[in-house]
Amino acid sequence: MAQGTHLPDEIISEILSPALRVPDEAFSASTFGTWGLTLPSPFANFSEPCCVYLVVCKAWLRVATPLLYNVVVLRSKAQAQALAATLTANPQLGRFIHKLRVEGGYAISMHKILQNSTNMTDLFLSVAIPGSDNASGLCRGLPLVDPVRVIIDSGIGSSLSRGAQKLIQALEECIPKWKRMAVFEVQHELIQRETTYQALKQAPGLVTLSVSDPRHILWGSIPQYMRTIATNPALKSIRIVYPPSQAGYEQYFLLRMLFRNAVNEDEKMRLLFHFDDVKGSSAEDDLPPVPFIYPAQLAADPQREDAIWSRILYFTLYIAPSKEKPFSPRNDRRSHATTLLVCKKFHRLGLPYLYENPVLNSSLAHYSLSNQMSSQPSLGRHIRTLHMRRIQTPSCFRTIISLTPRLVELHVKDCSPITWKTFVDLGGTAGSTLQSFCGIKIAKASAVDPTVFARYPEMRDFGWDSTTVFKTTPKLIPVDAFGLLANLTVNIFDESFVKVLAQMELPSLRTVTFSATANGGVQFFERHGAKLREVTLSSTQIVDTKLAIWRNCPNLTVLGISCDSKHPARPSCLEIGDTHERIERIVFKLTHEYRLRPSHETDLTGLLRRLRASKSFPALREVMHPNCVWPTTEREILKSHWVQSAGVLLERGVHLVGPQGVHWRPRLKFVSKTKKY
Repeated sequence: MAQGTHLPDEIISEILSPALRVPDEAFSASTFGTWGLTLPSPFANFSEPCCVYLVVCKAWLRVATPLLYNVVVLRSKAQAQALAATLTANPQLGRFIHKLRVEGGYAISMHKILQNSTNMTDLFLSVAIPGSDNASGLCRGLPLVDPVRVIIDSGIGSSLSRGAQKLIQALEECIPKWKRMAVFEVQHELIQRETTYQALKQAPGLVTLSVSDPRHILWGSIPQYMRTIATNPALKSIRIVYPPSQAGYEQYFLLRMLFRNAVNEDEKMRLLFHFDDVKGSSAEDDLPPVPFIYPAQLAADPQREDAIWSRILYFTLYIAPSKEKPFSPRNDRRSHATTLLVCKKFHRLGLPYLYENPVLNSSLAHYSLSNQMSSQPSLGRHIRTLHMRRIQTPSCFRTIISLTPRLVELHVKDCSPITWKTFVDLGGTAGSTLQSFCGIKIAKASAVDPTVFARYPEMRDFGWDSTTVFKTTPKLIPVDAFGLLANLTVNIFDESFVKVLAQMELPSLRTVTFSATANGGVQFFERHGAKLREVTLSSTQIVDTKLAIWRNCPNLTVLGISCDSKHPARPSCLEIGDTHERIERIVFKLTHEYRLRPSHETDLTGLLRRLRASKSFPALREVMHPNCVWPTTEREILKSHWVQSAGVLLERGVHLVGPQGVHWRPRLKFVSKTKKY
């Protein structure tokens, strides 16, 4: 904080509260979803810890400390141990704790924490305690607190460990003694225990009972435990939390209605239950609709009228192509076509938006668009991007591309190869506008003329997947072709293809990607290696001394390693005798069918360990692997090889990240032998 600037503590508190506040929805969220599926904890994130706000200045430390300790979430033994040591050294901090969420047992540390949390009002406990975890401290500490709200998160469909059983017994002993407990939230599986609902029957201050039903265990009649708990004279409300799924509501509508009828037949139960799933009508629903009057001024100006309606239809019909998921079924044109049936004006103005970015995910969609364009060739002029998948009939593809003269982007996946003639025809039809061409397989042809590449002057992103053999006579190669090409992707190729590229100028080329099976390309890298910034190669190419990637690509900043199930990354592929000063990132690129096998995992771990000791990449700061998924629980962290590899790389300042770009943040370490508090 700037010198001489003095803000009142109240203002600082208003500034820091949004950053340090923990929403109650996250605090009370269960980690067990419908049908026994385990959900990640809402606090299993990798963002910067909130405690960083406390080290800004003394004023922020003074104001933020109560805010930081207001809601405490414990997810590991090390966290519990650190908090216990802190509260032992500074007992006054314990009075700031109002909400405590405990996602395990965490040994004797929990006794000290609960002993010092005298002002706690909300307590969240998870009984999904691993067998290796000790809940003795938690059991000893429960009688020392008297919370207002208690939330129990139970492991659905899993057998309870010894620690969990002891915790439940301790809870059942404490519930009748907790005088302030007004709200008890629990899952259906746990509350069916007779000892549990008998304890709730005796809870002196219980006002609201909330039972979650994550596995759709619905009742046509009132369960016995509800009738027993309902005899508690303090109880005022019973609430059932149904899954937040409309499909589930419809599927079990009959059971819910039977349950509702059973409740209505019992006068006492009818007063206790409150059904929130019935939408009541409001006073606004009874008001007559306001009549819409079409503006006369707009009707008198057809040009302005078209402009306004065109903009409205743009937001209704236009769907921008997605680069992350280009073949997503979000572009279902049938769901939008009804808008064009409103009137002739809508049809005329909306048609270009409907056909601008079609996504064809099936043979039926290919046939449909092909037939429409055959009967109305003018539709093809509206198409700018085209994503096609599972093409089984090449004739449909030929028909479509022959009628799309303004095509800018063409992506194809999982389709039969097209003929060389079709590729040549595409250059004649849309070559002057096409900027992106990816995923299209071309059947092998021999001794073809490379002048076809000159038909694509606007190409920026080009993918090649063919073993076609080219004529490599210098007179036939258009050296100025692909002048705007920035990204080149090569799957399978004949050596003549890269020889043709090696004789082109390619002034804009910056990124090149080869497949995991690629081999060769010496002349290409000797000619264009110096201008490349990002290169993805197979392990074979990386270790190829003739290709000499380290010498031919001195300006490289990102190195990619292509891998598939049969061609994983070699442990020795990054061992170079020299030093590359500019590589900052190493990225593993995998095919969609790639699976990380145990042998691949061993090789990868060895590769990363060698990378730590290597001095060949002094500028390296990040390694990305698509299979890298960070664990979210203490047990998973101890077993994760990703965590171990991340720790190894961090020793030299290199981050290991997953596909989302999130790197591992080291956790607190649990000390098995601690001093007595």
